[in-house]
Amino acid sequence: MEAFGIDEFTPVWEVSEREFKERLRNEARERGNIFLAGFPPVGNAVPFKLKENLSDAMKVMSFYSYNFPPIAELQDDFFDIPHDELWFSEEKHLFLYIGKYPEVEYIPKATYKQAEILAKIAKELFVSELYTLGVIVLLPEERERMKDVEAFVARFRSGRDACEHSSEAEGVKVMTRREMGSYTILRKAGLLPGIASKLGVESFAVLGVGRRPNDLRACIRAFKAFVKLSRIEIDVRKIEEELEKDANALEERIRKQGRRMPPPPVPPQPPSQPPTFRRPESSPIYL
Repeated sequence: MEAFGIDEFTPVWEVSEREFKERLRNEARERGNIFLAGFPPVGNAVPFKLKENLSDAMKVMSFYSYNFPPIAELQDDFFDIPHDELWFSEEKHLFLYIGKYPEVEYIPKATYKQAEILAKIAKELFVSELYTLGVIVLLPEERERMKDVEAFVARFRSGRDACEHSSEAEGVKVMTRREMGSYTILRKAGLLPGIASKLGVESFAVLGVGRRPNDLRACIRAFKAFVKLSRIEIDVRKIEEELEKDANALEERIRKQGRRMPPPPVPPQPPSQPPTFRRPESSPIYL
């Protein structure tokens, strides 16, 4: 029996690694592959729905980590321990990374390790374009100024000459310091494309405009922007309808939880301070 152990971030092949990579190598002469990754709290919904709707999607790798929650969960009829998954559609030349679990607590080392290993795997799998999906929460004045924008694309500086790639599309805006100010992208949704770009993979984070960090409808906007940017032929309407149902269910669950929870206590008010008219230098992106 093959030995099995879980380290900080452990990839496990579900297919023959040698045969799979050899097939990719032969096909990569014609075109590269696209890698789409989504992470909690809501970015993982898109690759999950995609793999459910692509008839030829197959699971090629599972990923385990001792930083995932120490639990076992019921999956269909059997229990299993926490793991992320990588799926592949040969027809679409598309890898789908479903990040199901955050770390037990915020551990920068674990986040970097996962992003580093995934970036190296993407490079080995002949990925030419890598995307992560997430949510951006704009300040009120920015929402008014950019009300026609449904999603933003963050481009990452590559270690090689950029390939011909249009990062502008209808309803999608490229993020720049000149227009957006000093922003940051939190955790793996920013680290993964950042590290992949250092390996020469053209990398992007696509961020749907939302009202809150767990806004699933923002991920619908990010998904539609990804399809425009990647030029992959996918039935957008069907995926959008399924994600819309999930968004309605999530919002109803939030409303019910809000009705059950007592109002939070009012904290003591600090001494009065003179008003400030200086805008903060940095406003975070929530993913």
